[in-house]
Amino acid sequence: MDIRRVLVLAIIVFLVLMSFQVSADDKTTIVTFADGRADGGIRQAADSGDGLDSPGDVFVFDQKLLASDSNTVIGRNAGYCIRTDPGAPDFSSTDHPSLPDDPNNNFGQCTWTLSFEEKSGYSGTIIVSGREADIGTSMISIIGGTGDFMGASGVMSSTPIPQEENGVLFKQVLTILRSIDIDDK
Repeated sequence: MDIRRVLVLAIIVFLVLMSFQVSADDKTTIVTFADGRADGGIRQAADSGDGLDSPGDVFVFDQKLLASDSNTVIGRNAGYCIRTDPGAPDFSSTDHPSLPDDPNNNFGQCTWTLSFEEKSGYSGTIIVSGREADIGTSMISIIGGTGDFMGASGVMSSTPIPQEENGVLFKQVLTILRSIDIDDK
C-alpha cells in the first residue's frame, strides 16, 4: 500500500469512529423525584412466604413523579422490583437474618415507567430497567420511551433520600441520548 491509501483509510476509519461519538448537544438531562413517601402513592409487597426481606420478594409501586423542586407533580412513576440480594437492613426493617449485613449490598432488579403529564413540558414515557440499591446511587439503563422520548436511550441515576418518619424520595437524574430527535423543552 502506498502512503495515500493508508492516509485515506485512516481518515475513513476516523470518520466512522467519530460518527459514533455523542456530543453534549445530543443529550438531554431531566431531574425528577419519585415520591415513595407514605402519601406519595402505592407501594405493595408480595412476600416469598417467610415474612422477611428475601430473594424473590416482589414489590410494585405507582407513585407521584415530581419535578426537580420535589413538590410539583408532573406525572407517575410506576413499576416493580424483585429482591435479588437483601444483604442489609432495608427501609421496612425486615432484614433477612440468615444473610450477612452489608450496607452496600441490598439490591433489587427493577423495571419501571416514568409517565410525564403535559404540564411537565414533555409528552410521553421513559422506561428504565436495572439493578437498584436501597442505599447509595444506582445507575439504571434507559431502555426506551414514547412520545417526546421515542427511541431514547441513556442512563438514569437513582438515589434514595430517606424522609423523617415518612418513607423516601428517590432523586432521579435522567441523561437521555438522542437516537431519534428529542426536542429540547
